[in-house]
Amino acid sequence: MNRHYIYILTIMLTATLLAACSLEPADSEPPVAPTQADDRIVVLCQGLWGLDNSTLSYIDGGTVTNGWFKKNNPGMHLGDTGNDILQVNDTLIAISVNWSNIIQYIYPDGRAIAATEDIPNNRRLATDRRGYLYCTSYADNGYVAKIDIRTKQIVDTCHVGYEPEGVAYYDGRLFVANTGGYGGQAGHKYESTVSVVDAATMREIRRIDTGCINLFGDMTCCGQFLCINSAGDSYDVASKTVVMNMADEEFRVFDFPATYSCAYGNRFYLIGSSFSYVTGDYTLTTHTIGLPSLDVADGLASYAAAAPEILKMQAPYGIFISPYSAHLYVTDARGYATNGRLYEFSPTGELIGRYPLEGINPGKLLFLKK
Repeated sequence: MNRHYIYILTIMLTATLLAACSLEPADSEPPVAPTQADDRIVVLCQGLWGLDNSTLSYIDGGTVTNGWFKKNNPGMHLGDTGNDILQVNDTLIAISVNWSNIIQYIYPDGRAIAATEDIPNNRRLATDRRGYLYCTSYADNGYVAKIDIRTKQIVDTCHVGYEPEGVAYYDGRLFVANTGGYGGQAGHKYESTVSVVDAATMREIRRIDTGCINLFGDMTCCGQFLCINSAGDSYDVASKTVVMNMADEEFRVFDFPATYSCAYGNRFYLIGSSFSYVTGDYTLTTHTIGLPSLDVADGLASYAAAAPEILKMQAPYGIFISPYSAHLYVTDARGYATNGRLYEFSPTGELIGRYPLEGINPGKLLFLKK
């Protein structure tokens, strides 16, 4: 398994032994005054691996509804280790639930529809907006599954590199970030490649060697550009960022991580989290990459005022910008085994919301249309 991921899982499981009997019911700090942005947000909390406690929270104009999935689906639970969430079309949301080996589908109002089963160790999602959903899986030496969203059935698969993580769709092709993160146990090395797959035929066209190992973490699209994190090995190989132009498949490498990333306008916004087994320390950074120039700046551009608050967080776990309000949202996993927090910042980086979540490891946000 990816070493960085193993380290986080170790923290989670250790903390679980201390906290499982009485998880903190709410944020210990009072929330900041609620937002006026009127964003509608679904928050996916991964939960703790093996404890079957993934949750959804729903935020509407600053009002938080925790346990949203259960409230809309009495008697059901989301599953074990929710990994990714994606709005496929106006009426369908897909959620990959890693250790439950399913993709759960819900309506935008939270009601469950159906599930695609038999994608073991599923990871990340992408859609072509033409009727198909794509999901990466660490199983069977690494593959991508193609799902017909009308029937919710798997219609094809394509083997790629070992332990594929992020997946993106562009102009009839899938771009898949391979990690090789199980190398320590499975007898292979870290991967450094991006698999390019013909989405129509589900055949791998080629592999692009980035020269950067362990392409693990968020992968973000902005038009034809793709931002990929290279987590390194937490020993001798440092974390990096790869930005690829999917139109011509050229790329550039930057000497800082993009562990958590999002796109807005013509920029990538990055929070880098680097861990060293040598020192036992985490290092947090923030950067902005302009497009198409690929100019780099420290900090978060117009959200610069938010960076000091972000760097004070215990464990930043995701960065997102609303396409409707331009508000910046950052999640904090805190100790990885207690309820997380969601922070909201104005378009000028002013902190205007801090929301308690009744869910562990809030990793993904989905902004719903108004």
